[in-house]
Amino acid sequence: MPRVQVGADTSHGVFAVADQPIRTYIAAHSAALPISASTVYTVWQLVGVFGLVGGFFRSSGARLTWTAWGAASIAMVWDAAPDEGRTIATGLAVLTWTVASAFALRGLTLRPAFFTHIHNAGHQIEPHIHLPAPAAWDADDTPDNVHPLQKH
Repeated sequence: MPRVQVGADTSHGVFAVADQPIRTYIAAHSAALPISASTVYTVWQLVGVFGLVGGFFRSSGARLTWTAWGAASIAMVWDAAPDEGRTIATGLAVLTWTVASAFALRGLTLRPAFFTHIHNAGHQIEPHIHLPAPAAWDADDTPDNVHPLQKH
């Protein structure tokens, strides 16, 4: 892993408002880990890039990763930012993450998708009128379609 100065003030401008508290948080909470704070920071950055790029290409797992990564980043900024600038730092982190989310979550819709597949032409209704033929009458005035029951 590349060596990154964690806890040192190496970022500048608006980016430093969110980046420095995250570096400070990682430096303070990774001392007991078997890997260096620099490695944790690099993994944190790689996960963010994975979520951003994978989310742009509409991967659901990457979009979930992006959402969790952003929430964790904002929580780290809230926890490690100086007390007098905590709300501003957290607000800027939220705004930055929201702008980046426009790319990571592009095309995301909360409306359900309905797919209608019509495989056949459906029922066809053809009206027909069936009139039975008039019954023929015998000489004894009984129709020829009436037959007595027969026992077998």
